Amino acid sequence: MRFLTTSVLVLSVSCMVLAQDEAKKPAATKEIAKSVWDKLNAGPSTVFESNKIILMMPKTAEPKAKDITSNLEKYYENAAKSVGYKEDNAPWNGKLMVFIMPEREQFVAFVRRVEKRSPSGDDHGAFGFIEGVPYMVSGPTKPKDFTSSEVQAYKEMGGALLRSKAGEKTPLPDWVVDGFGRAVHWRVQGANNKTVQNDRRKVQIIARKVSSINEVWSGSDVEATPLLQASVMEFIAFGPQSSKLPDFLKGFIPEENGDAKSAEQALDSSGLVSKNILGAWKLWVLTSK
Repeated sequence: MRFLTTSVLVLSVSCMVLAQDEAKKPAATKEIAKSVWDKLNAGPSTVFESNKIILMMPKTAEPKAKDITSNLEKYYENAAKSVGYKEDNAPWNGKLMVFIMPEREQFVAFVRRVEKRSPSGDDHGAFGFIEGVPYMVSGPTKPKDFTSSEVQAYKEMGGALLRSKAGEKTPLPDWVVDGFGRAVHWRVQGANNKTVQNDRRKVQIIARKVSSINEVWSGSDVEATPLLQASVMEFIAFGPQSSKLPDFLKGFIPEENGDAKSAEQALDSSGLVSKNILGAWKLWVLTSK
């Protein structure tokens, strides 16, 4: 009985320490978001806060702020559920800061001044932490195109949740992150959305020609490859074996010597098995309505 009492006491103290540590973690606020924006010299801004999001955008986009935030929450909920987050197991402490930059120059300034790195030509979004506070930034896929940066933000949301689930020490391949983001986009938009229907028709046509699963992550077709990657990630995250998604992410944990894991290794360690997934994915794609 004495041992049991001691164990309960230790457990209680441990829980108190964990609760205190959690309380000490910094949380996103409007003031922090505004201070980040001020570093960019990006002009007047607007900020809109919801249950899970703190959105920062140019002042000119203020009329759309509420709708965009509402949409971001839908993507958040869809992606969080898919990767296994629940209300009592949030991906981070507090809210997520989301910065939408309609001009390439603004996005580049964010990457250089906040993330302290040089963006590549195909860089359109990122997720990370500023002194422990989670953020996501989205830039335009076309010059000075607010609509494209807005849609890009929706797609980035899935990737942010996926990276959070994998952990900072588990580098996920871009195709996994981007593919999941687009898969979540398809799910949120729904099967009746014309763009989603068009994408799915293209995938069915392309899938018939795929002879190796390696083509999914090593393909060079700028239009077809992203669709294949999204479809395979949709199969992994939302298909008949979706329960294996967490193990698939764990499969990318580097070797003890620091070497990165391949997609084949991640698939095999999760039980999806790289040599079998091509046929299973094709059947799922070609028979789905």
